[in-house]
Amino acid sequence: MRRFGKRNSNELQFDVRPLEVMELTREILKDWIPIFEEKRINYDIYIPDAPCVVNLDADAYRRVLNNLIQNVVAHSQADHIEIALETNGREFSLCVSDNGIGIAQGDLPHIFDRLYKCDMGRSEKGSGLGLSITKQIVEKLGGSISVESVPKEKTAFTIQFDIS
Repeated sequence: MRRFGKRNSNELQFDVRPLEVMELTREILKDWIPIFEEKRINYDIYIPDAPCVVNLDADAYRRVLNNLIQNVVAHSQADHIEIALETNGREFSLCVSDNGIGIAQGDLPHIFDRLYKCDMGRSEKGSGLGLSITKQIVEKLGGSISVESVPKEKTAFTIQFDIS
């Protein structure tokens, strides 16, 4: 078990331990389904049946996934979200994608910068901290995060962690 301490003036302790991430993801997503339905956002969720153990902090993983989904719901103007989990034997990946307004190519290099807001509709609300915090958490846990976007077609955030 690894513990990480203070970060960005917020005291945040990570309790890293082996977690079965497929079931944890299912638990997190069950709270989002009514929100998707209320907001009329169609959804596809792909979670393999086979368990996958990853060294993570459950609360930190929950925050990362919730931040990515909240970003879609609040800023993307999407009517479809896809959440897909995969493993390749060495890595676990989580991809959250949507068909909303997207992120301009000029904004992509800065999307994880603290307080950065895009010029498009995604910037109407929020502090510009969510994606920065998400990236910091993912990296503190030994993972990586990337984003791809084609405006008015698709935006996809992918997170990867080594499998325990």
